[in-house]
Amino acid sequence: MRRETVDQVAVVVYGAVDLLVILAPAVALKLAADRGGMGDLNGMDLVLASAALGVVHALVAGSRLRSEERMAVRRADMWIAAVDALVVLTLAATLLPITVLWGFADEHASMANRGYPVVALWLGVQAVAVGIAELTGRFVFWWLEPHPRRRGSWRRSMGSRTSDRANPTHQINARSES
Repeated sequence: MRRETVDQVAVVVYGAVDLLVILAPAVALKLAADRGGMGDLNGMDLVLASAALGVVHALVAGSRLRSEERMAVRRADMWIAAVDALVVLTLAATLLPITVLWGFADEHASMANRGYPVVALWLGVQAVAVGIAELTGRFVFWWLEPHPRRRGSWRRSMGSRTSDRANPTHQINARSES
């Protein structure tokens, strides 16, 4: 298999895993409601909302991977950032709804009693989880990628002259200037 084919397949697989991670909490909630005797077709609204958000985020994550692949100096940085984003998405997509529903039970109950749909709260919390994951992925990629060093940067002021050791003519010029 060629590298381009592997890259295209990997982006699609990553998007599918991303979709499943967003969809899993809603499916788990639906299955628990069905097994508890509370299941009906009305419970599918959370699954459908999560599926819609998951498809959109899978497309965004796939496009992020393709653009990072074009910019990456080291391909491993791209995949480390992608896996980090997926881990953060997994944790946030499961823990944020639990935290919101448990920590703000009174507010949630008052919203539900006034006729606000629970799906709006669910979708908002899942959107926050997606945003946190995207920010994490982009930040980790930026952090891992090498940045051009400017003259007078903090590395030079701390005494780290790795670029000087690699360039002996720079050492000679620096000695003759001092």
